[in-house]
Amino acid sequence: MKIYAQSPVLSLEIYQTGLVRPTNIQSAGDSRLFVSEIGGKIKIIQNNSILPTPFLDISSKVEDPQWAGINSFAFHPNYAQNGRFYVLYIRKPDNVVQLSQFRKSAGNANLADTTETRLLTIPHVLNIGHRGGAISFGADGYLYIATGDDADGGRNIVGDPLNNAQNLAKLFGKVLRIDVNANNNTYAIPPSNPYQMPNDGIRDEIWARGLRNPWRMSFDRSTGDLWIGDNGQDGWEEIDFLAKNAPSGANFGWRCYEGNHRYVQTVCEDSITMTFPIHEYAGFTNNNGAGRSVIGGFVYRGQQFPAMYGHYIYADYISGNFWALRRNPNGSYQNVAQSTTLSSPVTFGEDWQGELYTASFSNGNIYKIKAQSCPSSLTLTSFDPITSNNTFNAGNSINATNSIANAVNVTYTAGNSIELKPGFTTAQGSIFNAKISTCPTSP
Repeated sequence: MKIYAQSPVLSLEIYQTGLVRPTNIQSAGDSRLFVSEIGGKIKIIQNNSILPTPFLDISSKVEDPQWAGINSFAFHPNYAQNGRFYVLYIRKPDNVVQLSQFRKSAGNANLADTTETRLLTIPHVLNIGHRGGAISFGADGYLYIATGDDADGGRNIVGDPLNNAQNLAKLFGKVLRIDVNANNNTYAIPPSNPYQMPNDGIRDEIWARGLRNPWRMSFDRSTGDLWIGDNGQDGWEEIDFLAKNAPSGANFGWRCYEGNHRYVQTVCEDSITMTFPIHEYAGFTNNNGAGRSVIGGFVYRGQQFPAMYGHYIYADYISGNFWALRRNPNGSYQNVAQSTTLSSPVTFGEDWQGELYTASFSNGNIYKIKAQSCPSSLTLTSFDPITSNNTFNAGNSINATNSIANAVNVTYTAGNSIELKPGFTTAQGSIFNAKISTCPTSP
C-alpha cells in the first residue's frame, strides 16, 4: 500500500501594512524582517511595526521610484560579524543595473552606513529591457546574481532578438557567481566558475546561462539546491532547478527553448546539453492571458506548518495564484494549485527560523504564509534533511526516510503510527523523539 502525504493548504495572514511597492524580503539572522521598496528604501519590521527611519535610503540614486529602483538585496552569511550587505538596483541617470556593497552603521544596528562600494555594473542597451533582479548567497558562500536578457518583452514579438541569453560574451540572461568574502571592497572569481580560459572572450563571472527574466531565485536552506522562477515570453512560465552539487555551466535553454518547447533554434546547442525546467505552466498566449509572470519562491523549512515542509511555494504576479511544488526521490513531483490568491504577489522571503512571507506590490502589505500545523499524514523523504531543531505533527501517520543532522533536536508526533523506513538516519549528537499522541495546539 502506498501512503501519500497530505498536500498543504495555503492561507495568507497580514503580517504588516504600510509598505510602498515592496520588492524583496530578507532576514539578517535575527527576529527583524527587512523589506526593500522599489523607490530606494530598505525598511525594518520589528516588534510588529515598521521602524520610522529606513535602514537604508538610496532613493536619490534610483532610476524610477515606481518601477526601476531596488530589485533585490542580500545579507552576507557573516553579517553579524562583518556588517556587509549587497543591493541590486537600477541606477540613474544611465539606467544600468548596479550591484553595490554597503555596511551597517557601527553604532546602530537598525541603520546602514550610506557609503556605497560599487562592485559590478551591467549596462543595458534597451532602457526597458529585462533586468532580472535576484541576488542570493549560496551554501558555498558565494554571491549569485540573476540577470535578464535585456529584451523589451513586448507581446507577439520575437524574444531576445540579440540572442543575449545564449551569448557567453554578454552578462545578460545569466546567473553570475562572485566571491565577496575578502574584505577588500571588490570581488574575486570562484575557482570553480566554468569559463576562465585566458582571452576566451567570456566574462569569468558567468556561472550559468539561458534565462529570460529571472526575477526571483532562492536556495533551499536545508539542501543548498537552487530554484529559479523565470518569466516566459508569450507561451510558458518556468521553474528551474539545480541540485547543490550540479556542475557549473548549466544552460537553461532560452531563447532556443521557452520552457520545454522549441522557440528560436538558430545556432543552438544540442538539447541534451540543456537543463530543462522542473515545471512549466501555460503563459499568456496559452492561457488566455490569465497567467504570465511567474514569481519564484522558497522551499519551506520552517517549524510551524509541517504540511508545507519540503514544498516549493511560488506564485504568478498577474493571476495572483499560488502553488506548492514537491520533488520526489523517484524523479516525479507534485504541483498543487492553491485556492488562496493575492493581488500582484511580487516576492517571497524567509525569516530567521524559515517561516515564509510574501508581499503585494500593489497594496504594500506583507503576508505570512500558513498551512496545516497538523496534517492527517506526513511523508519526509531523502529530500527533507532536518538541519535545525524542529517538531513534526500529524493526526494519523508519519513516514520517514530522511536524515537528521548532528546536534539538532527533532520530535515526530502522530496519532496512530510513525514508520522509520530504510534511509532514515540520525547523526551522532542529534536527539530524536517519536511519540504517538494527538497534535498539540496549532500556532
